[in-house]
Amino acid sequence: MNGRAFILIQFDMDTLTKQSHLLEIRSTLYGTVSALFSDPESEKFAMLFTPKIQGCVLDACFQIEELEHSEETALSKSFQMLMSKLDEKKKENIRNEFVNVFGHTLSKQIAPYALEHLKNSDVFFRTQKLADLNGFYKAFGMEVESIERADHISTQTEFLSYLLLKERLAERNGLIEEMGVCRDAFDQFQKDHFMDWAGMFAGNLATHVDSEFYPLAGRFFSISLETEKYYGSSTFRGGGC
Repeated sequence: MNGRAFILIQFDMDTLTKQSHLLEIRSTLYGTVSALFSDPESEKFAMLFTPKIQGCVLDACFQIEELEHSEETALSKSFQMLMSKLDEKKKENIRNEFVNVFGHTLSKQIAPYALEHLKNSDVFFRTQKLADLNGFYKAFGMEVESIERADHISTQTEFLSYLLLKERLAERNGLIEEMGVCRDAFDQFQKDHFMDWAGMFAGNLATHVDSEFYPLAGRFFSISLETEKYYGSSTFRGGGC
């Protein structure tokens, strides 16, 4: 997906509403998760090694913690721990770890595919699920690379990041109807395809895997999901930005 998870937009933060600011922060966090679980050989993963991207993500972590008016810094600390592992000299170790953790003999508990976490094993049901996912992506103009399944965690989180970004751009341009379309699609996608398995995947990866990098990635994802459950809820967002 050619690094689209990290589209950086320069806005004047003094002019942003809290909701606008949150759209950007949430998009950045979802984009980070997408990159973390992409193939280590991909351009998207490679972007995690750049100081500009690391600074952008860490700043998003700091800002969400500041919005919470809390001394809790678990999100920023978890990303700083990941940053310590994102060293060019450790790339080969991460590649090997990726194969060991997510290889063909993987446990269903840590499978990065949504369908592997569902109890329904009916072939028609699974085919329909994949068709639904691809329908979402196509409707909003996001192409999925042939090497990635539509239900892969990296694909799903990039799409969620993409929808938040589209909502923010629609807001910036005063396109109220388009904002609503993006928000409705985001909520529906989360409900039907994401929230029923993402938390389990993140938690299992953080606690059940014996390696250096991916348990840290799981912890970062798990903490960001807790933040998302609050700031991404319709209760918090209210009637609009």
